Amino acid sequence: MAKRLILNGRVQGVFCRAYCSQYARKHRIRGTASNLTEGTVRVLLATDDTELVNRYIADLKGNPNEFTFYGRIDTVDVYDYSGTIDGDYQF
Repeated sequence: MAKRLILNGRVQGVFCRAYCSQYARKHRIRGTASNLTEGTVRVLLATDDTELVNRYIADLKGNPNEFTFYGRIDTVDVYDYSGTIDGDYQF
């Protein structure tokens, strides 16, 4: 089963979707990132590996590789997801 992440904070208009893509490539996870109307970013990850998802989230929050990102991620909500992995920024 895939995972759906909702990124909360200052995440729109700050290079967040590309930033998510860079860390997904680092962890070799396929997925998508989309801006949602309420100001959050939805990330769909094609993995059910909880440990891998947790490492991905830790990197998003800590940015150890210092990838370009002009916002901040305050919280990440994680849900199981069984739908199609689609979105406007694919990685």
